[in-house]
Amino acid sequence: MTSPRHALDTGDTGRYYLHPVTGQQLVSVTNVLSTAVAKPALVPWAAKITAEKALDLLPAFVHAALVAPCKPRRVADECGTCTDCLVKAAKREVNLVKEKASDLGTRIHHHADAHVTGAQLEHDEEVEPYLEQYLRFLTDFDIDLTRDVEAAELTVAHPKLGLAGTLDLLLHLRLDGRTNDGRVKALPEGQRALWVVDIKTSATKSATTVYPEMALQLTALRHCTEAWLPDDTVAPMPAPIKGAAVLNLRTNDYALIPLPSGTPEWTAYRGLLAGTQWLHGEHTKDVPRITPTGAPVAKGTTTRTKKSSTDGKAA
Repeated sequence: MTSPRHALDTGDTGRYYLHPVTGQQLVSVTNVLSTAVAKPALVPWAAKITAEKALDLLPAFVHAALVAPCKPRRVADECGTCTDCLVKAAKREVNLVKEKASDLGTRIHHHADAHVTGAQLEHDEEVEPYLEQYLRFLTDFDIDLTRDVEAAELTVAHPKLGLAGTLDLLLHLRLDGRTNDGRVKALPEGQRALWVVDIKTSATKSATTVYPEMALQLTALRHCTEAWLPDDTVAPMPAPIKGAAVLNLRTNDYALIPLPSGTPEWTAYRGLLAGTQWLHGEHTKDVPRITPTGAPVAKGTTTRTKKSSTDGKAA
């Protein structure tokens, strides 16, 4: 969502990070999840968005029956009135909706971070309801920005595993982590524990919505071994981190939800990481076909099948 300083967009293989000291390329925590975790719900969602857009354009589609196709080469050349152009417009709607949601989420993150760091940002009316819920969370959980915020928008890494990511918040909460049975115990007055918190926003989902990959994302961030500071120095990861939680912000509500982030989750994530790194390694790229003797066939060579003497003749 946000674009951290050391992030690198590699195109087909997604986001990586460049280590500020060694220059090592490290795969992004969320890139692993995007590559390895299927999201079947996206297919019906995309179909719904496309169908709704097509319904909005229905009068235009009726009129398009009388318009000759313009067959444009670029979007800028589209007439916007023929059937082909309208179909393209309906198909593009999914990406437009995703980009709008992503842009709003990025702005919310920026404003939340600015509240912690004291940076000045222009008022954003669309962001304001989410920011109000964020401030409500800080008040409800008695979070003092000076005392309790260890870090915000901090890039962390596990170079040995080739992994890096950016966490939203490291907070000291009066909570003693999540137990194996899912309970969270309050600490005595004056005591606090360190939690990694990831902020999630949505204009449509309830504040209680969580997905399994959220637990894996937080687990990966929690198990990183080093932090990259703003001056490009590398420091040990703040420790001990006692808990991991997602902070869901909505326009009229919020929810802090503790998620499992122990050994089972770390084992699962490392399996996905290994799979992602293998897939990104392009191990099957340009693998040649072989002859019956096992020798590789040179590129460009075609296989010709000898025609039978009966080809084309009636049996």
